[in-house]
Amino acid sequence: MKYRSVLLLLVLLYRYPAFTQGQSNDTGNDYLKLYKTITDEYGFDQVLVNGIFYEDEYRNKTGHQFFMADRFYKGSLTFRGKEYKGIEMKYDIYDNQLILNVKNNISAAWVVPPNDFITNFSLDGKFFSEYNLRGEKRFYQVVFDSGNLKCLCSWQKKMHESYDNNSIIYEFFKSEKKYYLVLNDSLLTYRNNRSFLGIIPEESRAPVRRYIKGKHIKVNKSDDKIISDLFVYFNSLL
Repeated sequence: MKYRSVLLLLVLLYRYPAFTQGQSNDTGNDYLKLYKTITDEYGFDQVLVNGIFYEDEYRNKTGHQFFMADRFYKGSLTFRGKEYKGIEMKYDIYDNQLILNVKNNISAAWVVPPNDFITNFSLDGKFFSEYNLRGEKRFYQVVFDSGNLKCLCSWQKKMHESYDNNSIIYEFFKSEKKYYLVLNDSLLTYRNNRSFLGIIPEESRAPVRRYIKGKHIKVNKSDDKIISDLFVYFNSLL
């Protein structure tokens, strides 16, 4: 992936004269103002800017690689054990990375914080947490979580490369989601009502089947609130 330079805030502060050499005074002042905005907002611990500045390498594309729309959403982020609220961000589900939009009235910076320090985040009312499932470490949407019982959703996109006049064109397809049921630390997957009923405990199948039928639920298509309510009911039977 192509990025500009990797810059820590302390390095930026220490090397600022060299960094702005050759630039106009106005440009240098803009960087200083942006830096001050970041430190005023988040403190001098470099927490949210201890990463890399983002540049989209898929600029020549159809579709996009992001969760929901290709825009920033306000949400919350837990990074190195500290919660930040009102953060503008978007989630790149193709490369499994979060992009933060840090700005003031003059300048802006798109920053990719290291995934290893992200515990969870939420955007547009959807909550994500990092899990390592079957060797695949990525962010999963948490649809339901009671401790012993969880419903997780993995969002992914496929991409196709083509060439036109020696230029690469990236084509992103619609989002795909895969559901996981975690019960007493056992990881189970399902794709439809039949496979869902086949993996839950036998003593719960008949009442859960009646619940699904009565509310016309499709476990791979119904909205999050309906699925969460289903798991609340399922959990009451355990």
